[in-house]
Amino acid sequence: MTKQRPIILHFFEDTRQLALPEFFIKSFEVIPIPLNSPLLVNEYVVGIIVDVSALSNSLCDIVLAHNALVGNMGICLCTDSFQPKLAHILSLEAQTVCLERELLRNTNTVEWKQLERFFSSIARTNHYNTAITRSSYQKSVLDTLQIIAHQWRQPINLISMEAINMMVLANIDKTVKSSEVLKSSEFISQQISRMSDILKSILNMGKDERIKQLFTVHELTDSIKLFFNEQFQKEEIDLVIDILDDEIQIYGFKTDIEEVLINLINNACDAYNGNHMDGKKTITFRALIDKDTYLFSIRDEAGGIPEEIRKKIFEPKFSTKDKGVGFGIGLHFAQLTIEKEFGGSLTLHSFENGSEFQIKLPRNDLSNLTFIH
Repeated sequence: MTKQRPIILHFFEDTRQLALPEFFIKSFEVIPIPLNSPLLVNEYVVGIIVDVSALSNSLCDIVLAHNALVGNMGICLCTDSFQPKLAHILSLEAQTVCLERELLRNTNTVEWKQLERFFSSIARTNHYNTAITRSSYQKSVLDTLQIIAHQWRQPINLISMEAINMMVLANIDKTVKSSEVLKSSEFISQQISRMSDILKSILNMGKDERIKQLFTVHELTDSIKLFFNEQFQKEEIDLVIDILDDEIQIYGFKTDIEEVLINLINNACDAYNGNHMDGKKTITFRALIDKDTYLFSIRDEAGGIPEEIRKKIFEPKFSTKDKGVGFGIGLHFAQLTIEKEFGGSLTLHSFENGSEFQIKLPRNDLSNLTFIH
């Protein structure tokens, strides 16, 4: 496939043909555009050669319209009557050079070489910006998939364990009680519903149609207990819910802060498992009101986090987990969610035998809200 050459639009007002040097033709595709033609928008357009006897306000408007639609462009003004005011207007919006009009008719002039370098520089910049944009888009798609995979891992594991449990029961007892089947079916249904909520939350993130709502801290803890109940029973971990203020009401995207809390609690669980802790294992979730701030904390006693790790723990892609176990985006993503969507903060406090993550949110309950959109 032939590589697309960058496009330069040649605006002209008469029938005179523009002779182009051979090296210029190899570098660019030059498209003649009569002044009364409709706008031509193409991602490969890098510049405009304005080949007219005199500039006018209407011509400037046409050139600026192309620049606004196409993006970064170079403009070469070639006129018999140079108007500094109009040229200045164009130069404020796009990179602009001026060239005597008759020099365009002479393909041997050094100005053509300079013009070729001018437009080539813009073409390289546009190519780089396009590559960066595409790379950024691909990265955002990959990050979204990684977040989904990271958050889905636990419910998938729980569903798998429950299915294995049912098979074991069926092999041991050929007449498995219907109550046991119903219990497992309900649990699996809850986990699938949870996966659906996770997917919906992540795919809707940042979209205008998302709806903020007012919800209570008890609604959050109900979801958390449901999510971890079966796992913590199997792993003998006590989840202590300590709500010191029952009136906590949060205004925002409920599923997002729910995901943050689940992420933090899951990390505490991983810390216990990773450090092979014996004896009592407790994760404490506490919620209280401090003046104009809601304070949430997730505390564990799983041995603490080394200082060298604490310094990096909120960095993108950082992870202490083995490849395939985590994606190193959980805490970075959680911190961004709290900061950008709730105007709060997420910090880590480490002590001798454990860690505590603290979330601070500005109060947005009914007494402070002036309107809900």
